Order: sequence, then C-alpha cells, then structure tokens
Amino acid sequence: MKWNDKQRKILDSIALDRNILVSAAAGSGKTAVLVERIVNSVAEGRCGIDEVLVVTFTKAAAAQMKGKIIAEMEKRAYATQDARLIRQLSVAPNADISTIDSFCNRVVRENFQMAGIDPAYGVFDSGE
Repeated sequence: MKWNDKQRKILDSIALDRNILVSAAAGSGKTAVLVERIVNSVAEGRCGIDEVLVVTFTKAAAAQMKGKIIAEMEKRAYATQDARLIRQLSVAPNADISTIDSFCNRVVRENFQMAGIDPAYGVFDSGE
C-alpha cells in the first residue's frame, strides 16, 4: 500500500517507542495504518500482540480491527514462515481490542475492590 506523508509519519513513529493516539476522519486510512503499525511492532519483536491495547468506539470497529490484524499477521507469518509471528497468532484472538466502554468495564470489574464498589454492579443500557 502507498502511504501518504501523515500515514508514513505514524508508521515511522514506531522507532520512537511511544504510545500514540490516532484521530482522523472516516475513510482517511487510519485502520489500515494502525493495522500496519501493530503488525510491524509484533513482527519486529517490539511487543507481543497480547501486549497491545486498541480501543475504538463501536463493537463493529473493534471486531473489524481485530480481524484485519489477525489476517495481516497470518499473511505475513505464512509468507515468511516467521516462527515468532506464527506463535503470536496463537494468542492473537485474545488481543485487547475492544470498545472504550468494554475496556473500562473490564478494568473496573477486575479492580472493584480498589474502586470501593460492589462487584455485582451493573451497567445501564440506553433504554435504562
């Protein structure tokens, strides 16, 4: 894929070893850039796929992102027979790619005692 200057800047920022936030309009290529950056990070041994956190706003976007990451990892792993990528594929389904609300809910559920709340708390849906 041919990357524009802004996309290339995000991809090249891997070398800076920093977390990033990508905010861009629909259709700008942010999913493709993030997939490329994540898979490159895993392929280069900078992290494991189970050490990456990706949060989105919708369940559909989270599922799409996870599917694209796994598909790209599979493509590269089998093309190169890279043992590390092949091992990473076994944990890829457990990658922390979710909506921001489900991520926050999980953090609270795992740490309810620190938050001082009842572990049986509930989350209201839009109808409630």
